[in-house]
This record gives sequence, structure tokens and C-alpha cells, in this order.
Amino acid sequence: MKRSALSLKARLLFMQIAVFGVVALLGGPILFFAMSYALHRDRDAYLASMAKTLTTEYLATRAAPRTSSLPPRCLPEPVPPDSEAPGATHRPRHLLVCDPRGRVLASDGETEPLAPAAVHEAARTLSPAYADVRWSAEIFRTVAWPFRDEDGEVFVMEIGTSYLVIETVLGKSFLLLAVIGGTTLLFLILGSWFLTHRAFEPVDRVIRRLEAIDEDNLSERIPTEGRSDEIGRFIAVINGVLDRLDRAFRAQSRFSSDVAHEIRSPLTALRGQMEVALRKDRPAEEYREVLVDNLEEVLRLARLAEDLMNLARADAGILRMRHRPIDLASLLDRVVARFEHARGARRVTLTLEAQERLFVLGDSGLLGRMFDNLVDNALMHSSTGQAVTIRLTRETLARETPTREGGRAVIAVRDDGEGIPPEHLEKIFDRFYRVDKARSRDRGGTGLGLAIVRQFAWLHRGSVSVRSTVGKGSTFTVDLPLASTEEEDAPPSRVNEV
Repeated sequence: MKRSALSLKARLLFMQIAVFGVVALLGGPILFFAMSYALHRDRDAYLASMAKTLTTEYLATRAAPRTSSLPPRCLPEPVPPDSEAPGATHRPRHLLVCDPRGRVLASDGETEPLAPAAVHEAARTLSPAYADVRWSAEIFRTVAWPFRDEDGEVFVMEIGTSYLVIETVLGKSFLLLAVIGGTTLLFLILGSWFLTHRAFEPVDRVIRRLEAIDEDNLSERIPTEGRSDEIGRFIAVINGVLDRLDRAFRAQSRFSSDVAHEIRSPLTALRGQMEVALRKDRPAEEYREVLVDNLEEVLRLARLAEDLMNLARADAGILRMRHRPIDLASLLDRVVARFEHARGARRVTLTLEAQERLFVLGDSGLLGRMFDNLVDNALMHSSTGQAVTIRLTRETLARETPTREGGRAVIAVRDDGEGIPPEHLEKIFDRFYRVDKARSRDRGGTGLGLAIVRQFAWLHRGSVSVRSTVGKGSTFTVDLPLASTEEEDAPPSRVNEV
């Protein structure tokens, strides 16, 4: 889709000018036509009112003895239709009375109606009939007004007024509206440009400040200048994004540094052992010991590479998962069996307490790896004679009945080890974070186990939390949504896929 080359400010300016300019340009013609309609309507009302009054006067004059046949003429002298006289260009009124056949009975000088068809129509329907006719150098608006005398005889009075006054008023109004419309459009353009410039001025300042921020000065923030309007909220949101970006950048830097350190340590150990072994000829047994030690470092590097690959795939959303119903009790039982040798060597008691069979929908391999990390972490921080307990229970959510249709499975892994100080609890799930870095590294940990636990729990729409007391141990709790009855009826995932 082709993007517009104009800036948002320019588009907004043109939009304002287009919308309000159309309103300003259409306002003049609309007002002009409304004025024209009102003047023509008022003129017709004036003709009807004058016709009603003059018919009454005509009947009274006609009944009185020795009077003229019509009220006094409005012009001193009659002006014929084809006259070139100046007075012919302005006749304020035309007046005559005729019978239904159109024979003029009284007039201001005309010998026949100006609109004969309207006269005949009024006499036939006994309703007023309007018509526009050209008379001399101008156009007249006439009304044929039917009326009866005292004997019931029908007559028609034709009254006309010139369009000249209305045309003069409309002409002057048109010029005035054109001047007003042009002036309004000019002020609209200038006002729109000024207001748009003022409205975008703080946005331009924000853009300039943002353009000056890079990876070297991510700690800088945009001042809000005490604004509480939309611009202030916009700046606050941008500052919040910069805060998160700064934290993410710093975390990424720490992560890269930690990865380099984790890789450098086993590589340094491998190099040192090889260099010592190659300084002189040694018995086969000593070479074997060196190879065994090197194998441990290689396995540690392999675990680190695998953990980093899983986290990277999870972050990118490309980690392959098989969503199948999983029996948690059976899965945890297999996890306990895998650590049988480790707990025996450390003389730690590992117990599984499962009240019932609970099913979740997920990937058995990822869930098995998650529980392996939790159990391995618990055994790593337990001393001889202590116990590690895995407890599987159901948690019923509010407004849900305790059926297979709702609730969550809660898996708690508890140890009696040294515990975690409170200041470390918020960071315990961060990548490469260790409470005791030296001891954790000596025990073979990569610092990614709990980070993987949190990531895999999130991938299964669950969460993980920790409660710990120094000197009394820690409890890591994972909660996962239970599978519905329909999902449980599907073929279960094989636990030995872990």
C-alpha cells in the first residue's frame, strides 16, 4: 500500500481547509438561495394581501355613486408596454380588474391582462393563480385573484409587482456574500495553519528529543513541562516505553555478558586441563581423568547451549509444542524416578503426594523439563538428610464447581534447604541470576533453570511463584489450567516422551 508523502501536519491542515472551506464556500450560496426564496415568498404574500385589500376597496368604490371605476392609479400617467420612457423600467405595481372572459373592466391603463392564462385559471378554479410575465423592460410577478360581488358575479383582479427590487437586493447580496466568503476562506487558511502549527509544536519537540536518544543515552527522558493534556499523556507513555527499553537493553547487555562469562569459564577450564596434560607424557590413567573432567565441561556447555536455544525459541514464538492431555500424576512419578540416583547419592528424601489424577493440555516434553528443573534446583539446595516434597492438588476457581470442567492444577515443590533471602526473590527467575554464584556454578548449574520454568509455565497458560524463608527452605508453586472433559477424552500424551 502506497503511503502518502505528506506529513501528518500537512494532511491535517489540508483536511481542515477542505472541510471548513467547503462549509464556507457552500454557506454563501445556501444563504443566497435562502434569501432569494424568502424574498419571493414574501413578495407572493404581499401580492395576496394587497389583492385581498384592493378587491374590498374596488367593491366599495363600485357600489358608491359617481365614483371612478378603480382606486386611484399608482402612476400619474399610464405607461404602455413598449414605452422607452425611464419610468417604464420601474413599475411598483400593476392593477386591473376583468371578468371571467378576460375583458378589462378597470385598470391603470392596460387594455388586457398581462397573464391571460392565469386569469382564466383563477376564474375557473376560484383560486389565486400566480405567473411570471415580461412587461416592457422588466419581469413582473402577477397574481390573478378571483372574487365575487354582492350579486355573486365572479371577477378577477390581476396585481403585479416588478422583480427589479428583488434582483437589486439579490445582486448586492451576492457581491457581499462573495466578499465575505473570500475573506472567511482567507482567514480560515491562515487560522488553520496557525492552529495546526501550534498544536504540533510540542509533538515536533518530542520528535527532536527522541531523535537525539540512542543506545548511548537511553537514560534520558522527555520533560513533560507540567502538561496534563493529551500531549502530557503522550510524553508520559513515551517515557514509559523508554524506561522499558532501557531496562530491556540493560538486561540484554547483562545477558550477553553472562553468556560470555558462562561460556568462557568451561572453555578456560578445558584449555587449562589440555595444556597441563600436553606439557609432558603421562600415563593413560591421567589422560583418562583429564578426558573425564573435560567431558563434564562439554556436557555443561551442551546444557547451556540447549537452554539458550529453548529460551530463544520461546521468546521468538517458534518453540514447537504438542498440545495433548497429560496425566500430571504419571508425569511427576516419572520425574521422581529419573532423580532416584541423584537423591540417593545426596541422601535426600524425594516424595510425591498426588491426591488425584489431574489432566492438563500441553507438551509433555516441555512440562517434564520444567519439573526436572524445579526438582533439580530443590535437590541442589538440600543437604544430607533433608527432604524434597512434590505435592499435586486441585484449586477450584471462584464461580466454578469442582469438576473436570474447571479449576487449575497446583504443583508445589518444597525443600528444607537454606532458603532464599527476600531481596533475591524478585530476581530469582531472571536468566543467569544466582543467589550464590560460586556455589551454583560449582554444582554444575547454568543459571537458566528457573528462567526456563517461568517461560514453559507461561507457554502453558500457567504461572510460577516462590515462597521462601531463610534457613527453613523454599516452595516453588506452578499452577496450570486443567483440561476439559472433552480434552481428557483425547488420546493422552505418552509420559516417556519427556
